[in-house]
Amino acid sequence: MRLLPALVQRLATLIFLLAFPAAGPAFAAPAAQPAAGGEAVSLAERLSGIERIMWERDARSIPALREQASKDADEKVRARALGALTLLRDTGARMVYLERLSSDPSPRVRRAAADAIGTLGIPPDRIDRLSGPLQKDTDPMVRAECARALGKLGSRAAVGTLIYAVAADPSPEVRSLAAEALSRLRAVEAEAILTTSARQDRSPAVRAQAVRALAQVAPGSSLPLFRDLWKETADPELRFEAYLGLLRTAERVRWIEEGLRDADVSIRFSALRAWTSLLAKAPPGTRLNRTSTDVVRLERLLKDPARGIREFSRQTLENLGYKVRPDGFAYSIDDR
Repeated sequence: MRLLPALVQRLATLIFLLAFPAAGPAFAAPAAQPAAGGEAVSLAERLSGIERIMWERDARSIPALREQASKDADEKVRARALGALTLLRDTGARMVYLERLSSDPSPRVRRAAADAIGTLGIPPDRIDRLSGPLQKDTDPMVRAECARALGKLGSRAAVGTLIYAVAADPSPEVRSLAAEALSRLRAVEAEAILTTSARQDRSPAVRAQAVRALAQVAPGSSLPLFRDLWKETADPELRFEAYLGLLRTAERVRWIEEGLRDADVSIRFSALRAWTSLLAKAPPGTRLNRTSTDVVRLERLLKDPARGIREFSRQTLENLGYKVRPDGFAYSIDDR
């Protein structure tokens, strides 16, 4: 009988729980507290939310993204929000981008802001908004993005700053992107420093970019440089860029012939494309004779060791009205 009071108590508790099912557990988890900066959700949730917006291209979320880019306590959220605004082509957040570039403590965020300015083509109210960080920011990748942005914006007011960056910045990434920007700007006044960089820079990547820029800015006067690098350099990328520069000079036909005989596949293919572009200038309806020098050369190239060259030659011959058939791993002109 001593068990009866305990049993009655348990029944009473059960009846209470059944009568009030919405009361919930007695020790519910505490409500989530807002994180630093006022965010009511976790870092992972904020980042995944931005990823969802980017995936869905949800332009309705632009105001919230601007708020996150400006005020979120975490640098990863601010940077990702800037990336999302760039993806959504938000050109109305000009001051958000400029303020993050000038004042954000995180290099990651400053870099994202510079990328947004360049990618979206947002002109700053003052050129020093970009040229200043290019000269003074402590992070080399921020300086590099500022150089790239100045080139994309077409801002010739920054040519002097870009020339100085090519000459003196300690980071090869910055020097390379500054040279690229000068190329975009067709800055003829940068020829001297680009020539010096092409010959003397410690970084092969910077030298190659300087040669690429000279091919755009001053191909004619850079002919001696291109010849020297073609003959002397052991770096394949630099030699290739020098060859592309030679194709932009008055000696183009000579260097097409040189390139078609070269052992480097990239150079041979570039020479082939340059040569066939000359063939394409023939009057419409013109058919080259089967025994012509050009057709015989293309027939030989059908058996080149490089597949890309074989395929390009096949397409060229077919465009000229010839039938081409497989011949093992190569091709032959079908004379039947």
